Amino acid sequence: MKLKHLPRSYLSAPLLLTLLAACGGGAGGGTSPANLFPDNGSQPGASSLQPARGATQADSQITRPGNHGNAAGTGNTTNTGNAGSGTGTNISNASSGGTTSAAGGNGAGNNTATPAGPLKVSPKECPLQYEVDSSQRRAESAGADPQEFLQWHLKNTGSLTGYAGMKSGEDLRVTGVWNQGVDGHGVRVAVIDDALLLMHEDLRANVVPGSHNYRKTANGTSDGHADYPVPCTSEEAHGTSVAGVIAARNGNGVGMVGVAPHASLVGLNALVTEQEADKLDALVRDLDKNHIYSNSWGNQDWGHFFGYENASAHRDALERGLSTGRGGLGSIYVFAGGNGADKGDYSLLDGYVGERGVVTVCATNAAGERAFYSERGPNLTVCAPSAEASEGTTLPGVATTTVGTDNEEEGTKGTDLNLYTDTFNGTSAAAPMVSGVVALMLQANSKLTWRDVPLILARTARKVDEENGQWKDYSSPIRAASNAWNTLHYSHSYGFGVANAEDAVKLARDWQSVGGSSTQKKCVVRSVSVNQPIPEAGTTFGTNRDKGQGLDGTARLQLLAVTEALDYNQAVTDGISSTAEVDSTCAIRHIEHIDVKVNFTDDAGSGQHPSMGDLQMTLQSPLGTVSTLTVPHACQSPYLKKDGTQGIVTSLCNEPGDGFQYGVRRHLEEPVANGSNRTWTLSVVDRVTGHTGRLKDWSITFYGR
Repeated sequence: MKLKHLPRSYLSAPLLLTLLAACGGGAGGGTSPANLFPDNGSQPGASSLQPARGATQADSQITRPGNHGNAAGTGNTTNTGNAGSGTGTNISNASSGGTTSAAGGNGAGNNTATPAGPLKVSPKECPLQYEVDSSQRRAESAGADPQEFLQWHLKNTGSLTGYAGMKSGEDLRVTGVWNQGVDGHGVRVAVIDDALLLMHEDLRANVVPGSHNYRKTANGTSDGHADYPVPCTSEEAHGTSVAGVIAARNGNGVGMVGVAPHASLVGLNALVTEQEADKLDALVRDLDKNHIYSNSWGNQDWGHFFGYENASAHRDALERGLSTGRGGLGSIYVFAGGNGADKGDYSLLDGYVGERGVVTVCATNAAGERAFYSERGPNLTVCAPSAEASEGTTLPGVATTTVGTDNEEEGTKGTDLNLYTDTFNGTSAAAPMVSGVVALMLQANSKLTWRDVPLILARTARKVDEENGQWKDYSSPIRAASNAWNTLHYSHSYGFGVANAEDAVKLARDWQSVGGSSTQKKCVVRSVSVNQPIPEAGTTFGTNRDKGQGLDGTARLQLLAVTEALDYNQAVTDGISSTAEVDSTCAIRHIEHIDVKVNFTDDAGSGQHPSMGDLQMTLQSPLGTVSTLTVPHACQSPYLKKDGTQGIVTSLCNEPGDGFQYGVRRHLEEPVANGSNRTWTLSVVDRVTGHTGRLKDWSITFYGR
C-alpha cells in the first residue's frame, strides 16, 4: 500500500497522518541567526545577511484556530481555515510588517541576482502569495509577548479563562531554564514538514539560511523560490505551527514564545511532494549545520504494520545522520509517536518511530493524562503536553504560529503574514516541544551525543497519572547524580514520563558522555526457528469483523475495550513462547535499543498471516521486564465511495512480506543478562476467532554499552 505522509495533528485530513520535522539545533559550531530578508534587493545568502540575535523581526506563521484577540498591529482579523489539526478562528496580529503580493513565482531562484523590487517566493498557482523585501528586516520593538498567557504548556497554573480541568504544574518546566540564560542560542533545528512561513513576525528573527523548497515544476526546476518552502494554501500551516512551538521569538512585543526562543530555524517542505527521496534527502540535509531534525509526521493511523517504501535507504539515512551529524556527535531525530490510539493504532506499528536513534514522543493533556489519541508502545521515549482534542473537552489546545489569508476562499490571492492559533494539537504539537527541550540541552552541553540525549530525557522525565499509568521502575544509578535520576520509570502510555526541561538541562551540564556511534556495542541473536501454530485464547468475537462495518464498527470498539483493559507489563501466558539465549560473549550491561524481527505465516506455512491485528505479542527480559510488541486491534483501509469520495472501513491487518521489525526503547539501561540468566522470551497468542496462522521465526538485536 503506497502511503501519504502528512502532519500528525489529531484533527488533520481524516485518513492521513501529518508529517512534521524539527531542525537540528546544535552542539558546538552554532552561530547566531543570520537574517534571511534582503536589504537593497539582495538575495538570501548574499553579504547583506546580518546577525539578528538581539533583534526580533516579523515573518512566518502557522494555521491554528483560536478565539483570543491580539493587541498588536492595526486590529484583529479572524480567519477560518484548516491547519491540519482542526478549524476555528485564527488570531491575527494584523499588519506589523507583513506584505501582500501579486501572483508570481521566481522559478528555481537565483542566489546571485538582484531583483528590481520585492522578491516573489511563492509558486504562481498558489492561493497564498508571499514576497520578501527589506522592510521585513527591521528590528521589532522589545516588549512582552501578548499571547504567552495562552501557553499553558510552558507554565501551567491550573487556570486559564474559558477552560476547566487543568492541573497546575503539568507543563514542560521550562521557565526556570530561561532564567538561567538558556534559550536555545547556537542550536539549529530543521523542521521537516509541509511548509514553513519563514517571514512570520514571530519566527523570522530565528530563521537562518538553509531552508529548502522541494516543489518542482514539470521540467524539474524549483516551483517557487528554492530557498523559501512557504505555504501554498492555508492547509499547509502545520510546519509553521511546529516551528512556533519550537522557537517563536520571545520579548519582541508580538505573539508568543517557543520552548527554545533563540534557537535557529530552517524549514524543509519534503512532505508536499509525497516523494520518499525528498524525505530521505531532508533527513540528511546539511548534517554539518543542523543539530535537530523535528518530524511531526508518519504513516496513516490505520493500525496496519507499516514499514517503508525503502527500509534500507531510510535506515541508511538515519545511520548517516547519527554517525556523521554534528561533527560526529550525531544528529538528533525527534518524531511524533502517532495519533491513532482511539482507532486502535499502536505506535510501534509505524516503522518510522521504532528506529534506533529516534526520540519518539507521546502526548499528555493539561490535566496530566494521556491524550486520548496518543498511541501507546514500548518504543516511546517521553511525552510532552498537547491538546486533549476530544469532543466536548474543557481542556485547552496549544497556542502557536499559523498561516492563512482573509481572501483565499473567494479566490483572491493575498496573505496575512502574522497569524496565531490556540488549537494546535496531537503528537504533532508534542514532538516540537521535545525538540525545543533538546535544543536547550545542547546549548547547556554542546558535547552531548545522539546516545546521550535520550538517556538524559528518560532519567529526568516526570511520572504522571500514577494511578492508571501502569508504571514500572528500574534502578540504574549514575555517578554523582541526584537520587531522583537513578531510577527510570516506564509506562507503555507515557514512555519514561513527561519531558522536564529544568532537570534535563541540569543533568546535561554534568553528563559524562556514553560516546557516539563508533563506541556503541551490538549483539545479534540470529534467527530462532519456531514454525508452530498460534493458538486462539481469550477471543472476543468472530469473523464478521472484516465485513466492513466502518470506522465506528462493532469490531473496532470491542478491540478498543480489550486494549484499554490490557496489562501492558504482563507477558502472554496462554499462547506459545519461544526463547533466545544471548551468547556469553555479549557484554552489553546497559541496553539502549532493541530490534526484534518476527516472521509469521498462514496456517499452511507458505503465505502471509491473514490478520496480524488478531495477535498479542510480548517480549520478556531476563529481569522479567515486559514489552508489549503488539496488541489485538482492528485496522482500517480506504475504499472509493459511489460518489467518488474516499471512505474507510474496518479491515484485516496486513503483514509486510518480509516480516516486521519492532524497535524497542522500553528496556533502556537494563543488562542483556541477569547473572547466569541470558534468556529472552517471545510469546504470542491470537485473541480473535478466525484467520489463524503460525509463528515462523524471530531474531533479536541489542545495542548499548
